[in-house]
Amino acid sequence: MNTNSEARPRSAARPRFADLDEDENFQTQEVIMNAPRKINPHTLVSAAAGAAAAVFAVLFVLSLTACNGPWNMQPETGPQPAKLWVSMLLVADRPMDTLWIERPTSLYNGRGRDSSAVFVDSSASDITVAESPAGTRIRFLPVPGRAAAWVPEDTAYRVKRGMEYVLAATVRWNASGDFPSGSDIRTETLAAKARVPASYSLDSTVQVPVEALHPSLSTGLPEAVAARARADAAYRKSVYDSLSALPGARSLADRQVTEADFAEYLDGKAVFRPLHREDTLYYIFDAAKTTDYTGSPTHRYSLPWLFRERIDKADFGGVILSEHFDSTRARIYDPIQKGFDDAFQSDLDSVQFYQHGSVRPMITAGSYFSDIKGYPDTLRLTNLLWGYTGRNVLYAYSVDPLYYEYYKGLIQSGTESGSGLGGSSSRPQNILRYSNVKNGDGYFSAAIVDSFAVNIRAVRDTIPVSALRDAWIRDQGP
Repeated sequence: MNTNSEARPRSAARPRFADLDEDENFQTQEVIMNAPRKINPHTLVSAAAGAAAAVFAVLFVLSLTACNGPWNMQPETGPQPAKLWVSMLLVADRPMDTLWIERPTSLYNGRGRDSSAVFVDSSASDITVAESPAGTRIRFLPVPGRAAAWVPEDTAYRVKRGMEYVLAATVRWNASGDFPSGSDIRTETLAAKARVPASYSLDSTVQVPVEALHPSLSTGLPEAVAARARADAAYRKSVYDSLSALPGARSLADRQVTEADFAEYLDGKAVFRPLHREDTLYYIFDAAKTTDYTGSPTHRYSLPWLFRERIDKADFGGVILSEHFDSTRARIYDPIQKGFDDAFQSDLDSVQFYQHGSVRPMITAGSYFSDIKGYPDTLRLTNLLWGYTGRNVLYAYSVDPLYYEYYKGLIQSGTESGSGLGGSSSRPQNILRYSNVKNGDGYFSAAIVDSFAVNIRAVRDTIPVSALRDAWIRDQGP
């Protein structure tokens, strides 16, 4: 039985997108979405509002460009100094990764970038990464056909926790601005240091809202049922018992949710319970109001998962978080985007909704957030950050301070990144990009990685990745 309330016609030419968890015994819902591309509702504004915003933006930019100071937005003119760019992240307990040495390429050379065009004379260059003080030294060799890539000669070596590493590179290269036709041969000496954090780990459990522990709670109880259960203890117990007896779902008691916890849930309070690695939970669609773990009002679908992390505070610069998902399953049509689409009576753009690969970036966060309770000891990742059904693995890289300093200057965001961590503050970022590479640019830094795997189910509003991929392929044309 289809419980979806949408009254949109179903076309034979359009794929039918249904929930992939049809093997479950409890009642599920399906959602019908159209394959042709539509306007993104997020970009729709009234003509008057758009014109006013455009005029204001132009005046604001002109006022800044007329000023002198660190905010001067006039572009630099003339040739810029030629530099080699280094990119390498040493990850503890893993083999040394690829070392990238790149040269800047003009956007206006009319030729684009050729990754196979050799600009380094490898026979006259020497690149090593060594333990410090004097220890194992790993030599790097060029990758045939990839001019910027260098790989370690010793592939069995593993990066050591707490170890300091030194990059030493003598590079003979063509620094001509007209490369590859021009020639300006130079010998550059690059140097950098990085210390690998001594320790980092995620706890063996994650604290999740009770809404994520039961399929019926993930979509929300009918308001009439919830209201009666709040006022009538006997009826509340019968609802609790009926939820625990639902076929295909684990009982609330088995999830460590007591009747008292259920009463707090009904009262709009946040209730969290532990979830172990590789366990199953449900994506939350319920838009009802509640309070989060800090007591602040929010929607149930925005409630966080709380990951406890143990960090090496001496070398902790922040975290890089990513979601590795099962591309054979389905993408979740999250309630905020669906709400926008419904409000503007717009169909989902299935081509834009398709994501290549199986890795989804989540957050790059620093070591400090002034308004985030518990951070960095606790990571707060909202339900909305998780985008796919099936097995999902959170990879958390604890990076050294250098990496995040370089990142801040690279994005020049002006404020701390607060995505998924509960907001942002007004601490300024680096105006200039900081690099620890002497005589060059880029970064040479270190990290430790840990992971946490869960299995996510969604009882409605999911789209098979295969259907999105097919729509994307059709959009590319013959």
